[in-house]
Amino acid sequence: MHIHKGTIRLKTERLILREFTLADATDMFNNWASDDEVTKYLSWPTHKDIETSKNVASMWVNDYIKPEYYLWAIEVKDSGQVVGSIAVMSIDNNTEMCEIGYCIGKAFWNKGIVTEALKGVVKYAFNEVGFNRIMCRHHIGNNASGRVMEKASLQYEGLLRQVMKNNKGKLVDCKYYSMLKEEYNVVSTQIK
Repeated sequence: MHIHKGTIRLKTERLILREFTLADATDMFNNWASDDEVTKYLSWPTHKDIETSKNVASMWVNDYIKPEYYLWAIEVKDSGQVVGSIAVMSIDNNTEMCEIGYCIGKAFWNKGIVTEALKGVVKYAFNEVGFNRIMCRHHIGNNASGRVMEKASLQYEGLLRQVMKNNKGKLVDCKYYSMLKEEYNVVSTQIK
């Protein structure tokens, strides 16, 4: 049984995961959304100007009233900078399943930030919301994203061909990873 609680503030060792505000549009544009290298494997196009980021942030802020809306700004505690986003999406209430997706600025790659954020959201999704299955996927060319999923203890399930459209509208292959609640319960007790 799961109960939707929406986007609540989460804290990890180095991060604050929180709702986006309109003021975050500047960090969004500067830190990740305007970078073609960051959006290379994503489904949404690079933001060409700050107005695009402001419009997106405005849509996100308006959606926080929905209890099934889960989207966090990834804020680094030390700097107060928002460096990326992480979201629970593709929710299937019948099977108590969801997908988690994330994006982070290039300057913050290879620092364990996304892994830390993903672990925090996985914990919340299982323990607080009550999902039974969480999955993540990545474009087959984005192996770094697969390493994040593995470090967060998700298991590789397989490759699905032409399952997603990239930001150029082309169908691409993706690798899928998942974790079940019962597996998380084992993993989380081993960490303590």
